Amino acid sequence: FKKKDLEKTPQKVDIRIKLDGSRVAEFVQNQCEPRVQEAVDATIHRENGTFVITPSQTGLTVDQNATIKTLNEALAQGLEEPVMIDAAVTVSEPKVTEEMLGTIQDVLGTCSTSFSSSGAARSKNLKVGSGKINGTVLLPGETLSGYGAMAPFTLENGYASAGAYENGRVVDSVGGGVCQIATTLYDASLYAELEITQRQNHSMSVSYVKPSMDAAIAGTYKDIKVTNPYDTPIYIEAGTSGKTLTFTIYGKETRPANRTIQYVSETLSVTDPGETVVQDASLAPGARVRVQAGHKGIRSRLWKCVYIDGVEQEKTLLYTDTYNASKAIYHVGPAAPAPAPAETTTPETTQVEPTPDQGPKGPGEIGPDSQNPAAG
Repeated sequence: FKKKDLEKTPQKVDIRIKLDGSRVAEFVQNQCEPRVQEAVDATIHRENGTFVITPSQTGLTVDQNATIKTLNEALAQGLEEPVMIDAAVTVSEPKVTEEMLGTIQDVLGTCSTSFSSSGAARSKNLKVGSGKINGTVLLPGETLSGYGAMAPFTLENGYASAGAYENGRVVDSVGGGVCQIATTLYDASLYAELEITQRQNHSMSVSYVKPSMDAAIAGTYKDIKVTNPYDTPIYIEAGTSGKTLTFTIYGKETRPANRTIQYVSETLSVTDPGETVVQDASLAPGARVRVQAGHKGIRSRLWKCVYIDGVEQEKTLLYTDTYNASKAIYHVGPAAPAPAPAETTTPETTQVEPTPDQGPKGPGEIGPDSQNPAAG
């Protein structure tokens, strides 16, 4: 449906299904809404370095409560024949307008992290997950949830199985690696000075950023949420190139040109992880194989430093984090058999005539002792 068409002729949806009163809400949600599309707002995207607007495909949304009410009223009449009702639809105004383009031009903050050591599955997850956030527009006061934008973490949603932290170990999980997306978004948001509405650190330290510069996603209890604190919209660009993940946040720069910010990671303590050794009869005798790297326990904190003309004006403590130590795990084979004792003989004694000391004969070798004719 197009908005202009709706204004001329009301649109109707013809749906026929046997229905009882207990399923009305489920029916409206599962049947009406997919047929009358939820409004697909006009969106902003970058094309050859310039922001442009993609026109809205539809301006229609289903008023579920009003539709449920109408359907219940029809069912209450107890009619045996099929009932036809109109789904209650509303016309929404586009979220994005041409006027907004003039306010989304400046880079407010950016961050890149490397995944050079990642395999194909984890690399795929970073590409898929960041693509679901790319192009997000936040109006003043709006909040982005990283989990909400990227979930569900399923094969059907494009993700693959890759390594993730779970109970102090690295295990395979569908969507493994998306925490690096959360981290890169978090760091870009720090430099853009967005409001960090929710952020939690990983249970163990990560290699791609310094301590307290990371953000984790786990179920619904760990999430990265950022809110636009500005009076104008912001645009979030995200994606991978080669083995680098980058987030850039655009908006209207209002901060003074002589003002700069820096985030300082401070390590307070480090705990050695130790190791766990597991006997593995499938390995060769004497073999030792590391199956999981250890993680040092770390306690750290993050400072925000503000400078005017290079002189520090503010220093604010943002977070204090604890990362658990995790032992390295080694598998070892059976003990190697002891070497057989070497065969020994009693050498014959040969009498030699004394000769003058001729000095060293070579590395580690000493000439015969002239005072001991039997030496050698």
